[in-house]
Amino acid sequence: MPEYRNLLALYDCRSKQEYIYRTNRVKEITGASLLLTDLFKEFFDKTEEFDICTEWKKQTAPENFLEYFNQSGKDAEIIYEGGGNLCMIYKDEETYIRVNRALSKHVIKKTFSVSIIASAVPVTGDFLEDRKNLYQQNAIRKNTGAYFVPCNVLPFTQVDRLTYQPIVKKREDKQYTSESWAKLKKYENKYGKEKVTMFDEMTDKGNDSILAIIYIDGNNMGKKVKNITEGKHDYSEGINALREFSKKTHADFVENPITAIKEKLDELCQACGNDTEKQRQYQFRQIIAGGDEITIVCSARAVVEILNTYFETLTSVKAEKDEDKNSACAGVALFHSHAPFADVYRIAEACCESGKELSHLEGNEDKNYIDFHFCHAGIMNDMETIRKQQEGDFTARPYEFSESWQKFLEYGRILSQTKRSNVKDLGEAIAKGERFYDENGKIIKAGDSYYREELERIKSRDSRDKKNLCEAIYSNPEDEEKKKMIFDISVIFDLWFSGKEMKHEQT
Repeated sequence: MPEYRNLLALYDCRSKQEYIYRTNRVKEITGASLLLTDLFKEFFDKTEEFDICTEWKKQTAPENFLEYFNQSGKDAEIIYEGGGNLCMIYKDEETYIRVNRALSKHVIKKTFSVSIIASAVPVTGDFLEDRKNLYQQNAIRKNTGAYFVPCNVLPFTQVDRLTYQPIVKKREDKQYTSESWAKLKKYENKYGKEKVTMFDEMTDKGNDSILAIIYIDGNNMGKKVKNITEGKHDYSEGINALREFSKKTHADFVENPITAIKEKLDELCQACGNDTEKQRQYQFRQIIAGGDEITIVCSARAVVEILNTYFETLTSVKAEKDEDKNSACAGVALFHSHAPFADVYRIAEACCESGKELSHLEGNEDKNYIDFHFCHAGIMNDMETIRKQQEGDFTARPYEFSESWQKFLEYGRILSQTKRSNVKDLGEAIAKGERFYDENGKIIKAGDSYYREELERIKSRDSRDKKNLCEAIYSNPEDEEKKKMIFDISVIFDLWFSGKEMKHEQT
């Protein structure tokens, strides 16, 4: 095997989520996401100091890739970009070092505080082995590297209360650090200086101001990458497989579903005619979108339509093998528009993670899970603690999209035939039931006397003209799964099933 001077390199940003959500100002959150999305692209596309091939999306790696690259005279070439990572090949170590110096200056200038993890290994000619060594090196750097935020604060310096970075600029009634100003300017460069807040078009202040953060992330992507590169020791084959996978992933998980969601909501919005209040229900904002991950904000009433459209679009893509089927998990946090956005996002992310725990179980790899949480009051704990203390014994969440989620929606539609107060009373009765635990704190039996009593009371009033309601909901009261679904329906009944405007509730 010939000797090469080339280096295979990987770039990643440390603590991306922390950087994006280190503020509760949504414009800055969006700007931070845009900064990270464009960070490498802006540098490598516009640098004149180095000769770098960046057209990886349009190019197929030729046979004998290493020979082609070394004869091209290029300083470097992008192998692929995906999952927040950028993979490149350099002609030699000296070029890699020079590029890193220039890139570091660019990152500090654009973001102020983002830390880059740069890893590199010598090219041996075996793509699988080189890539394995590269990710091992990346893991070492992630776990051992130090994270510093450039910040000089004197005793008389005014600082931001969340980040403790110095205030460097004021505009109108707001104060900005170098970091928050960079995020805001990035947002304004793309969307302009809006005088309204980002969510004004989705809410009716004092009447219907419940919003939702939907966070969706693909399942088992690392395993898929391993499958598509298996046996591809040749650089040309391996690079083409990764490039195609990266483009397809973005199309399947982001581009096509987002397009379908926009078309669906536009259709529903047009059906509202001139009713601006109903039109608010079908607005959404894309906060983050890249690779296999999206975060959007919408009216809480649009959540069901968005989730259904997303997963129907995602699962409609045919796969040659079962292990190549698309699947994802969605976490939804429902909140009042004045709630701290960063805290609510963490709830949505935790809901997504609860679905992923099920997707990792054997036999669930190609299943899609949905979990949601209604943030009624101030968020004082993490989602796991909140759920354990408030509703862990009562809820059926997370739901599998093709089965339990559809049954959940069906029960909700059937329950919409009865009075709102009846649904709420059922939920309260379930929560009041006595619980019996073993010595390890695990529930042995759930008492349901309150629940059965409520069922009989409501059934006696609904039985005359709502036979399907009685058969579907009130029959078989010992059905634990049904009881948990009814509890979950009672939590979000006003938003998804009542069909009535929800008055603002003080929290």
